[in-house]
Amino acid sequence: MRTSLWGTLCVSGLATLTLVGCGTDVREPDPEEPAARATWYQDVAPIVSKHCMECHQEGGIGPFDLTTYDMAYDNAGRMLAKIESGEMPPFDAREEADCTPRFTWKDDPRLSEAEIDTIRTWIEDGRAEGEVAEVPAPPSIELPNVTQTLKPTVPFTASGDRDQFICYVLDPKLVGGAWLTGMQIRPGNNDVVHHVVLTELMPGAEHDAIVAQRGIGMPWDCSQTTTPGSFVVNIWTPGNQPMQTTQDLAVPILAGAKLVMNIHYHPANRVHEPDATEVDIRTSTSWPRKMYFVGAFGNSFQAPELLADPDDRTAIPEFRIPAGAADHDEHMRITIPALGDLQNVQLYSANPHMHMVGTHISATLERPSARGSDPKTECLANGGWNFDWQRTYIYDTTLDKLPTIQAGDVLDLRCKWNNTMDNPFVQRALADAGLGAPVPINLGEGSLDEMCLEIFGLAVDAPPMPSARTMPTVDQLPMQLMNAMRVPARVD
Repeated sequence: MRTSLWGTLCVSGLATLTLVGCGTDVREPDPEEPAARATWYQDVAPIVSKHCMECHQEGGIGPFDLTTYDMAYDNAGRMLAKIESGEMPPFDAREEADCTPRFTWKDDPRLSEAEIDTIRTWIEDGRAEGEVAEVPAPPSIELPNVTQTLKPTVPFTASGDRDQFICYVLDPKLVGGAWLTGMQIRPGNNDVVHHVVLTELMPGAEHDAIVAQRGIGMPWDCSQTTTPGSFVVNIWTPGNQPMQTTQDLAVPILAGAKLVMNIHYHPANRVHEPDATEVDIRTSTSWPRKMYFVGAFGNSFQAPELLADPDDRTAIPEFRIPAGAADHDEHMRITIPALGDLQNVQLYSANPHMHMVGTHISATLERPSARGSDPKTECLANGGWNFDWQRTYIYDTTLDKLPTIQAGDVLDLRCKWNNTMDNPFVQRALADAGLGAPVPINLGEGSLDEMCLEIFGLAVDAPPMPSARTMPTVDQLPMQLMNAMRVPARVD
């Protein structure tokens, strides 16, 4: 058992300083002491491995290591405090009094009450080590069964005081086409990559012109245009996990198609190391039941979709977060547009999106009436917001039971911000901009602008599998759906 003096020093605020030998002093267990109700190796390590070690390991993005008994002993107090507050593990699709989704979420990293109580008991009883045993490996965040990695030919060096939008054409060289069932974006320089949008550039006049003008793997400034491409394949934001589907749900990559990668850089007045963001993809030739597409709603900047709020300066609604507003709210009501002849568009996942100053986002889908198993009003992903820990929330149910969305449904979307110095993200944003006090924030694409957006993964019935080919043709894709939900590269 570790001596209580060293344990207290290591877990308390005094542990800010490096203590030589901290956590290494041990003594023989006292046979008169009662047996610990929980030990590290037998009870706590499996929990910490499952929920924490993915980030909290040597070289990981967590601020301290939790893979060994000594490190867990020294950081036990901090670990429990973050877990009890709900800050860790990062997962903001929270159940709230006015919004509990019908379905739970896949890969929900949150601890159960029983698991939290085990850690709490372990700490209360002195953080016993237990019998040394092998610690289970943490779950992998890597995309399995990658078929190829797409890389830029020339890296890009971000610099200056303005955000930069750089595009690349990437060639998957799928001569006969394929079905995409997985994608992982790997930023080459996490310090400067704000987000990445991948679109598919299908064969045709636009494809030929872009490839001839821009080449393959070469960077170009695409800040003044929407990202070329027929539809969005994936959007990566900080903290997001790899995009993955089953064989029953896949993105069609048509024969000869290219991918366009649009990278948003936030240089913040610095010259950064070159970035060469890579894209891992996993493809299949199996014909799926459903096709997967990405669409987004929100970022409304005027009536009637944007509603009035108490901070508006006139009777005309405006998307504006005043300086000093501690709990500013923007409210939007968006009617789903015509989706062509499609009768069965389903919500596979939800990826709420805001920028630095956001604190909360929630969305509710209002149908004209109940539709099959879908209720008239349905709460979608909602909860707290942390720019560094964005995530795509995937419904933990079968494809047949996914919520449906149709033309005429209304998406009710609310976002909140704290634009005061009490918000550490405001301090960070001001430091990046070289400012000393909060300023009004408007809708925009830049890191120091704001957004209120719900990005959805959509499942659409695949066309019947033909006998003579392995991929659908352009005329079999739901182009009206893709056009209605196209995500722009910029918001002007």
